[in-house]
Amino acid sequence: MSAMLAALLAGAAGLWLLAAGVGLGGRRREAVAAATGLSALGGLAALAGGVVALTLPRPAVVDLGARVVGPVILRATPLAGVFLALLGLVALAIGAYARRAHPPGAGTALYLAAYNLALVAALGVLTAGSVTTFLVAWEAMAVCSYLLVLRHQGRPGVAQGAFLFLALGEVGFACIVAALAILAVQTGALSFAAIAARAPHLAPGWRDAVFLLALVGFGFKAGAVPLHLALPAADPVAPADGAAFLSGLVTKLGIYGMVLVWVELVPGGPAWWGLVVLALGAASAVLGILYALMERDWKRFLAYSTIENVGIVLIALGASLTFFETGQPALGALLLIAALYHVLNHGAYKTLLFLEAGVVEDAAGTRDLDRLGGLLRRMPRAAVVTLVGTLGIAALPPLNGFVSEWLIFQGLFQGFRIPSHVVGVCLVVAGAAMALTGGLAINAFARAFGIPFLGIARSAGAAAAEERGRPVAGPALLATACVFLAVGAPLVLTALDHVTAVATGTDILSRLVLPGLTVIPAHTDFSAFSPTYLAVCLLAMLLVPALVVRSRRPAAPVRVGPVWAGGILRFRARMQYTATTHANPVRVTFEGLYQPHVELTRASDDPAGRSGPVHYRFHVAPLFQRYLYGPVVLAVERVARWARPIQSGDVNLYLLYVLVTILIAYLVGVH
Repeated sequence: MSAMLAALLAGAAGLWLLAAGVGLGGRRREAVAAATGLSALGGLAALAGGVVALTLPRPAVVDLGARVVGPVILRATPLAGVFLALLGLVALAIGAYARRAHPPGAGTALYLAAYNLALVAALGVLTAGSVTTFLVAWEAMAVCSYLLVLRHQGRPGVAQGAFLFLALGEVGFACIVAALAILAVQTGALSFAAIAARAPHLAPGWRDAVFLLALVGFGFKAGAVPLHLALPAADPVAPADGAAFLSGLVTKLGIYGMVLVWVELVPGGPAWWGLVVLALGAASAVLGILYALMERDWKRFLAYSTIENVGIVLIALGASLTFFETGQPALGALLLIAALYHVLNHGAYKTLLFLEAGVVEDAAGTRDLDRLGGLLRRMPRAAVVTLVGTLGIAALPPLNGFVSEWLIFQGLFQGFRIPSHVVGVCLVVAGAAMALTGGLAINAFARAFGIPFLGIARSAGAAAAEERGRPVAGPALLATACVFLAVGAPLVLTALDHVTAVATGTDILSRLVLPGLTVIPAHTDFSAFSPTYLAVCLLAMLLVPALVVRSRRPAAPVRVGPVWAGGILRFRARMQYTATTHANPVRVTFEGLYQPHVELTRASDDPAGRSGPVHYRFHVAPLFQRYLYGPVVLAVERVARWARPIQSGDVNLYLLYVLVTILIAYLVGVH
């Protein structure tokens, strides 16, 4: 590990540990300011370290020599550099945000300590070079993240959401332990470098078991369908910056674990590996955005959107594995680059949107979309920053989401290069699912921005919202990152090509980024564009009407009068479209999937309902919650009721249990 990189990463870890210690004094305003400032500085160091790691010609390894539970080995790789840079960016932005978001108090003290320890643990996950180091860091990160969800433990739903996050995470952790244990036992090594060197000699059955266990284990943390249940339960009840950390970074650690196992440790699996990941990604993308459209809670909406974007990343990863496994390494490298690009993009704009959701909730007192409105005039800075994130996540040009999704589409279009028609059709179906997802995402985020920021206020809290004293620096930094990831796409692609070249041995830079800042997917000659020139062109087009307006002759005197709307003299808030009505066409179209529970109540006693207001409510229970998790929970409850008499509270009975256990152990040992 280079001296500069080691110093940057050690500095980041040291600053975060110091911030955790200072954060324990968070009962005072000065301690909160110091802790968040140190945390932001640690993020800056990690960001710089990630950029340096991206340029490494080969993985750099440091063996610390500890042998308590196995070798403590740290390493830096270009692949980890991508996620280290994202970790630093998220930590820097949240550090700048949190100073104004958390008032001094005992809860803030514990929260800041847990958050900074979570950053250290995440850094440990990304720099782990052995099985034991990775597992210890992973579990520490999971426990600290659980504490973040518990920040406001007295509020409704917090305990349930935190428990679900921890419980499902532990199920995933058991699968990760099993996968890495198989690799360690079958290769006779604990260091990742030795495992990667000996993995080609693994029997196919063990390789398949490692693939499936890693998919399930890391899928729980990434939030892939049907392993996604923790995200929409935990994100809405966590603080805004905690939810931003969970969706912006922790889910990406799940993606990192998948790429680490499938690309670095056990590469070159059979073709069905990629198809399984492709199918899982398509289901996650489509179902994630469909369920997001039904949500009025802004943070739960963003949580389901995270599931959608994780699905897009998995589509790219699945296609990459498929191309590598069918003799198309250049296209496999292209899709891996696109997947990593989308990881960076989603980490930037999803962190931004969660932070801005927190700003709006604090200002208006609610995150219910149907109780917001008219915030554009009252909170213009928040509206502009949110619009940047919205355009990015909706994949609209010239923002960053458009670049990565365009690359994924171009890669999927090359499915015809694979000899197997079945595999080619699977890639086409995945492309169609992603196209459907893209259209629904534009609808969803037009709703998510338009309902709270446009129109007129729907509640007293929204009408009284103020921007003064709200966090600005963190979200603005992320908006700048979104713009850079779009305009600087050739530079980003150059760095990501180096990552894939080191990880897979396939370098496609000469066929990916051409002179003149032009991007052209590998092996294609029918599509190319320049994100940089596109951004400049669109901005220039926006300047034209502004110049026309400024250069026109002075306008006639303006007379202000009441708005005329179909003969209605006064326009009321209840006359506007709500989030529910905006999403109603989608609900009707996919009613067979949603199967909503609809409830109509009338204020009038007249059975014909000819007078009085009519209240319409509907509830959508997610598909997998109804048919997968629901039956499992019922089965566990039945077993618990059956086993309840065993726990009688009688000490003599418990002593009998101990005696029987000892006798059974003795008999087993004798035989």
